[in-house]
Amino acid sequence: MLDKKQLSDIGFAYVLEKLEPDSPLGDELRRRAAPYPAQCRTALARELENVGLLFDALREDRERFYSLERALMQLKDIRRSVANSREAALSEVELFEVKRFLILLEGLEKACIELPVIEKLNDISIFSMNEALDILDPDGMRAQTFRLADSCSEELRDIRRERKRVDNALRSLGSAPSAERDALTAERTILAAREENEEQRLRGAMTKAFSAHSERLEALIGSIARLDFALSKAKLMLAEGGCIPALLPCGEEAELELVNMVNPMLRAVLAEKGMRFTPVSIALSRGAAVITGANMGGKSVAVKTLALNVHLALAGFPVFAEKAVIPLIGDIHLLYEDREDSRGGLSSFGGEMVRFGTILDSVTEGANGGDRLVLLDEFARGTNPSEGSALVRAAVRYFNDKRNAYALITTHFDDVANLASRHYQVMGLKNADPAALEAALAAAEGASGGASKSELLSRFMDYGLFRAESTENPPRDALKICRALRVSEEFMGYVDSE
Repeated sequence: MLDKKQLSDIGFAYVLEKLEPDSPLGDELRRRAAPYPAQCRTALARELENVGLLFDALREDRERFYSLERALMQLKDIRRSVANSREAALSEVELFEVKRFLILLEGLEKACIELPVIEKLNDISIFSMNEALDILDPDGMRAQTFRLADSCSEELRDIRRERKRVDNALRSLGSAPSAERDALTAERTILAAREENEEQRLRGAMTKAFSAHSERLEALIGSIARLDFALSKAKLMLAEGGCIPALLPCGEEAELELVNMVNPMLRAVLAEKGMRFTPVSIALSRGAAVITGANMGGKSVAVKTLALNVHLALAGFPVFAEKAVIPLIGDIHLLYEDREDSRGGLSSFGGEMVRFGTILDSVTEGANGGDRLVLLDEFARGTNPSEGSALVRAAVRYFNDKRNAYALITTHFDDVANLASRHYQVMGLKNADPAALEAALAAAEGASGGASKSELLSRFMDYGLFRAESTENPPRDALKICRALRVSEEFMGYVDSE
């Protein structure tokens, strides 16, 4: 699967930061979010169904969820205390936190009852636990404090009565030293020790009685965490757009398809520059597909956007697309230039081949169940064009022969697309108005500088994909880009003479 750096690069870490669970229980699930194993497809489908149901309810009436959100915000994570109750007596602080949690459950249950959608959710059941609460609150006061009442035992009542008598006597004597004061102080010390021992005994008995309910409470806490996490995903979908992906079982005809998908992280970066993210649509069958296009054309953006959305779907998230159909993918492999390799003593090409070998092993061994999604961005560009082209063509043929992999390879080499099952091209400058582009770049000359010209050029680029004929070679946008960026005319004359 994707490593931590890759997850950050494609925007998954950004998506996690955008999630806002209301409780620490849901937030822990957010921090541990990862794809479901292939053998847990049913659990994944049930989670996606939950998110879809909550999204529909939110869209219909957002305000009805405010009470539930407020109830979730008040909860603390008491799982350690609940687990400890099976091993040893809980401290007064732990008993207080557990008691408060059980009191708050009553409000949470009420908020859930007011939302009919909660009853429809899979593997989520929210209820109060009054029997457990009665153990920690025998007087039934339901106060969010904890103190062992005098009524808990006759021994405790008698000790406290004696302590009160001694305290009153000490106050009546004033602060002057005396033999009587010394005797009362000694008596008070003994009573305090007896009170502590009795309270410890009572906390032990109370903990033991409560521990009989601990496993049921842990299961309930798990439900609350899943509800909060699923709700946060539904709220993100409401705010950012997207859809619930359809999951397909393994099968020869299973096709991976995403329509008008976006990458929220890259969309936000572009929005800060006053630019718009171009949605990308792609469909893959088993075997190898190829994306061609010049540098700056958006091939890497398309690959990262695909990796992000498939990863999201497999982790039980809505995807940022108008439509998504995802086969049962067991592993996602993403290979792109990593400058960290050179710091570790490898050339960028050497590091790429090491990682590529790992991918081939995974495809051959078929670990983790399900198919593989293999994404190779500008594969083998770190070597000479002749050998690089041979390596890319070999990769296309290799994945065409593997019936457990969906491979997508971006390249600018010729004579590759004709080997692939599908060929996509980045639109690039294909539809740009030459006169408008020339006028805009001319206006940017001088004070604007090269950086602004590069940014201006990107405004004329179309980063969308289109299906191209397998016989069509990569577009020749590189020279067009050089001229648009005002690379030396003298130098371009040398290029033209080649």
